[in-house]
Amino acid sequence: MRARSPAARVAAVVLVVVIALSVTPILVVNAFRVLATDTFVRLELGREGFPPDRYGFTEAQRRSLALAGLRSIEPGSDGVVLLERATLPDGSPAFDERELAHMRDVRRLFGAALRAQLIAVAVIALLALVLPQTRLRAVVPLGLLTGAAATLAIALLAVPVILLGFDGFFTRFHEVFFSGDSWRFSDTDTLLRIYPERFWEDVSQLAAGIAVLQAVILVAVAWWWLRVARRRAV
Repeated sequence: MRARSPAARVAAVVLVVVIALSVTPILVVNAFRVLATDTFVRLELGREGFPPDRYGFTEAQRRSLALAGLRSIEPGSDGVVLLERATLPDGSPAFDERELAHMRDVRRLFGAALRAQLIAVAVIALLALVLPQTRLRAVVPLGLLTGAAATLAIALLAVPVILLGFDGFFTRFHEVFFSGDSWRFSDTDTLLRIYPERFWEDVSQLAAGIAVLQAVILVAVAWWWLRVARRRAV
């Protein structure tokens, strides 16, 4: 086997790093794809032990508004218009302008994350098809293995924070992705009544668990793939 040129070695390192850095976001977005579903919302709000609304929503009313909130951020839906049409039992608007503005931000962020994930997966898939024909055949499995291992390392640090200091984690997340205090609401606002803190605690823990499970599987697959690629290189 001929030795790689310096340019080829640099290209290999760059590609491995880029692929590795994309793995954790891809796995996390996958987790949110699983959780951002009618099925999860219904199960979460209806499960035993989930705190009831302190201000009068029945389980059915809360579920209906929570599902409307979910659909308002889904790509291809009518968007936040769905929330503009939603009403409380007394006929008044269910969401005020501040809540609507926040959900518009959430819709933009969620849509951007889904699109970025699809692009990243498509690029990695293309590299997986093209690079085996070159001396860079080990780049994709090595990048995936590195990224999956990094995801597990991040989880070791993040999970205790989520479990023991959720309030701080939740605040930092919103400060990074949303401007100012546009995401802060009172306990009587509809958004906090249909998606209370317990909801987001459960979402965070489940998302972390799903990401870790994917990473474990990916480590095994990428390790096998890397061994095969290196044998073929020899």
